[in-house]
Amino acid sequence: MKKTLLLGILLLMTGIATGCAVNRENIRGFNLVSLEQEKQLGEKFVIEVEKQRQLVTDPTVQNYVTQLGNRLLTGVRTREFTFTFKVVKDTSVNAFAVPGGHIYLHSGLIKTAQNEAELAAVLAHEINHAVARHGTQQLTQQYGASLVLQLLLGQDPNMLAQLTASLFSEGAFMAYSRGMESQADYLGVETMYRAGFDPRGMLSFLKKLNSLHQSNPGNIGQFFSSHPLTAERIQQVQLDIAKFPVKTYSDNSVEFKRIQAKL
Repeated sequence: MKKTLLLGILLLMTGIATGCAVNRENIRGFNLVSLEQEKQLGEKFVIEVEKQRQLVTDPTVQNYVTQLGNRLLTGVRTREFTFTFKVVKDTSVNAFAVPGGHIYLHSGLIKTAQNEAELAAVLAHEINHAVARHGTQQLTQQYGASLVLQLLLGQDPNMLAQLTASLFSEGAFMAYSRGMESQADYLGVETMYRAGFDPRGMLSFLKKLNSLHQSNPGNIGQFFSSHPLTAERIQQVQLDIAKFPVKTYSDNSVEFKRIQAKL
């Protein structure tokens, strides 16, 4: 198939995808990018992100975040990527997922969380953006399939650096749709419960972010990037949590507090 015809078909399909609503139960949403392509694209983004952002290199912090992330992965519906978890040295309250299962937490987020369950809630939310492959879906919807194809082919290295700065630089994060954010909340609650974390940490952290947004909106990142928190979103998370039977949850907030102190 000629390249021009392929691009035409991809662009046409992108237009169709843009109008599709998100079914919170369905993690197999319409996606033009294959799993292998997403892995390749993610690796390219990671290189650029880590050129542009300063990482926390303390091994104790890194080990803790990796262990927390890996524990949460035991509760996801599917695991199709090799996930990585890293901390960015940044005082803003934020986290973001790079396509292909690469999750970054801001040090400011860790310092703001009250306990391990709240930190796990944000991590679970970001993990499920990756599980549902929202990143590549959103990229094709925002920029068109032709751009994604160009990035994969490596035709313009400067384009990758510019797009990374636009999507993942300080204060400029990928703007997921309201449906994608709702699905990440829903799956995040489910993941927490399955992995043994108290999902009420999601609710308490959302309420905290809502309060912080009112007092200091400039210091809040991705959870407000495209759609501010509303009472409706918080209420929906509360309803999602209520669907699960009450049980006893393990808590490792002593170690969490030790990591906070290091930061």
